[in-house]
Amino acid sequence: MNGQPSQQGFTLIELLVSISIFTIITTVAVFNNSQFNGSVLLTNLAYEIGLSIREAQSYGISVRQDAASNFNAGYGVHFDLTTPTHYTLFEDDAADHVWSPADAQLQTFTISRGNKVSKICVDGSCSATVADISFIRPDPDAYITVGGIVGAYHGEADICIASPQGMKRLVTVASTGQISASLDSGGLCN
Repeated sequence: MNGQPSQQGFTLIELLVSISIFTIITTVAVFNNSQFNGSVLLTNLAYEIGLSIREAQSYGISVRQDAASNFNAGYGVHFDLTTPTHYTLFEDDAADHVWSPADAQLQTFTISRGNKVSKICVDGSCSATVADISFIRPDPDAYITVGGIVGAYHGEADICIASPQGMKRLVTVASTGQISASLDSGGLCN
């Protein structure tokens, strides 16, 4: 040691390796975070759709005055694949269990962030493009109609929702009035 201070620090190669490792870890974390956020948003959407159907059920079985001051209207939710980013909560004035332009629209929900209703399956068949799920007092059971056909009621409806990343969730409504939101573990939405 000749009186000169020793110089310690990173060499250029050590610095490049450190920055590369940091970049890889950051990229993986950001990618996983965005995927997690998309999954959470899609799950929340499934719950929101389920709650909208539950709201129609609550209105349908309770004593709620409709727009014409009557207490005998039904309430339902209308899904149409021609507008996959919207669904409608409606007042079933005719009590025919089918949404029509004459029925009062209580609320139209907009699905955002690229998510959409991707498929409607009724009783295991996924060929439906329009479905109405309605409830009329005093029965808590769901009336599930397909394609606007009055009087043709079905046992179960599955509303498939999908994200732009390809994630899928399922909202199931049984004719008994049970409503659930879940992962598409059976592959129904594929």
